[in-house]
Amino acid sequence: MKTFRYILPALILTIISLISVAYGVPKFTAQYEQKCNLCHISPTGGGMRNAYGSQFFALTEMAVHKTAFEDVSGFQTQVSDMISLGADMRTLLYYDENSERSSLFQMEGNFYVNAQLNEQFSLALGKGLYDGFEIYGMGYILPMQGYFRIGRFQPAYGWRFDDHTSFVREKMLWPAGSTDTGLELGFYPHSLSVNIGLFNGTANSLDNNKGKAAVGRIEWRHNIKGIGFGVGGSYMLNSYSEGNTRMFGPFGYLKLFKGRLIYIGEIDWLEDDSHISPPVNEATSHKLSYMLKQGIWLNSTYDFYDPDIDAKTGRITRYGFGFNYIPYGFLEIQPNLWLYQDDFAGEDSYLYFNTQFHFFF
Repeated sequence: MKTFRYILPALILTIISLISVAYGVPKFTAQYEQKCNLCHISPTGGGMRNAYGSQFFALTEMAVHKTAFEDVSGFQTQVSDMISLGADMRTLLYYDENSERSSLFQMEGNFYVNAQLNEQFSLALGKGLYDGFEIYGMGYILPMQGYFRIGRFQPAYGWRFDDHTSFVREKMLWPAGSTDTGLELGFYPHSLSVNIGLFNGTANSLDNNKGKAAVGRIEWRHNIKGIGFGVGGSYMLNSYSEGNTRMFGPFGYLKLFKGRLIYIGEIDWLEDDSHISPPVNEATSHKLSYMLKQGIWLNSTYDFYDPDIDAKTGRITRYGFGFNYIPYGFLEIQPNLWLYQDDFAGEDSYLYFNTQFHFFF
């Protein structure tokens, strides 16, 4: 441990956080017990927001300073009856005790375009600042409020945590910018969500092997006397010449106190029988969220990663504390403090602090 001079404040903040903790995407889908496509173009969430998400929900339901209903129409994301635009910009100010480095980093810069071809069909494009892109055509023409989409996008798997460094994303197969080319079908019968997809199973533009990747996600939601909860599971099988990669795991949420307290969690296991990687990896991410008032959330997170469950060392544990402040429906400020415990090369603990400035529409 390099220094413990910040540990006492961190522990105090932990206690406060566990009593009244924070809201993290997909917190809103848990709070309102709605599907992700209520606010997003993508039926599985993330990326561009639709007109309801960017104009009404963000301005009136997310922000401290709510926009009056009669003024919502002044925030216009549509450039025509057919074309609408969107963007996400995240700038990061951080300090890493492990490397003793501080810096400003342009974490994200995404530009979105959506063409609503008619009531059922659309064409969506998302381009990142550094690399990676999404482009897909989609049609809501299947039974049970179902859709199909084809193109390049991130497969439906688990939660799409907004924190790109969540271990179920960063340490596994879905870091920021991860996409694949394929076909996905989705069905929403009553309280169920079912997504299945077939993909190339490679990060390259063209498939570089004879195998394909199959991805499935199922989720069930229910509410009993104001207590909302959801449980689900995901599975991915990627076949290639050296062997097979399988990733699977459960996820869920719990909503209490009329949506003021939200728990979201996910556990994943990654198996590789190619003998190139360790046989089994494990990652888990959990977030507990509490709304102090509209637009202000306290946060507490827990992440764990084991790159080889058969090895005795190499595990990483991370405890996170912070809050989300959304003063306006297009601006979010998010300070975070993480305590890392890494036993890869002996017991080592260090702090990492950052503040995100997020502009979006």
